[in-house]
Amino acid sequence: MPKIVFLLDVDNTLLDNDRVKTELDAALRSEIGEELTARFWQLYEQIRQEKGVVDIPLTLIRLREQTSLAEMDERTYQHVRSIFEHFPFQQFLYPHAIETLEYLCSIGVPVIVSDGDLNFQAEKIFNSSLADAVEGRVLLYIHKQERLPEIMRLYPADHYVMIDDKPAILADVKKALGDKVTTVFVKQGKYAHENLPQGFSPDITVEHIADLQYYKLEDFFPIH
Repeated sequence: MPKIVFLLDVDNTLLDNDRVKTELDAALRSEIGEELTARFWQLYEQIRQEKGVVDIPLTLIRLREQTSLAEMDERTYQHVRSIFEHFPFQQFLYPHAIETLEYLCSIGVPVIVSDGDLNFQAEKIFNSSLADAVEGRVLLYIHKQERLPEIMRLYPADHYVMIDDKPAILADVKKALGDKVTTVFVKQGKYAHENLPQGFSPDITVEHIADLQYYKLEDFFPIH
C-alpha cells in the first residue's frame, strides 16, 4: 500500500479562527475598552503586513510599548496577556475535527503544518488537543510553502495531500510538487469565497473539514 501523508493547516481548517477572533475581540473590549482594542487590532494587521504572518506576542509587545501606563496599567496588561495565554481553543474546533484526524490516521499519516508565530500557534495547537490527535506530528513555520523540502524530508511519502483554507497556499504547493500532491480546499473561514489564483483549481473541494471522513484512500490519489 502506498504511503500517504496528509499536511493539514490549522486556522479556519481545523479550528474556527474567525470565531476565535470574535471572542478575543469581545474579551479585549471588556478588559481595555473600545479605543485600546481598536489599537490592538491595528497593530495586529500592521505586523501581519510587515511579516506576512500573524504574530500575537509581538502585537502584545507593541501594544505595551505604544500605550502609556495611564491608559493601561501593568496589571491590566497582564490580564490582556492572560486572555491569549488561557484561551479555550478546544471549544472552537470545527465539528468532528478530531474525528476527522483520527480517520486520516487510519489511512495515512496526518501532520499538522501551520504558519504563524511559533509561541502562540503552538499553544493553540497543543491546548486544543490537535497535537494529541496527530500523535505529536506538528510543524510550525512562518511560511510553510517555502519549507516543502524540509517537510518532505521529515515525513517521506509516496504521495502528499495538502489540506488548507487558503487557495494561494494550495496553488503554491501544487506548482512546487505537481502530481506528487493532491490539494484539498476546505471552504471555511474568510477565504471560502475568494477568487482562485489564475490557472489553479483544487483537486478536491469540501465545504467542511468533516467531509473528508467520507473519502477513501484512493480518492486522494490523482487520476491519470
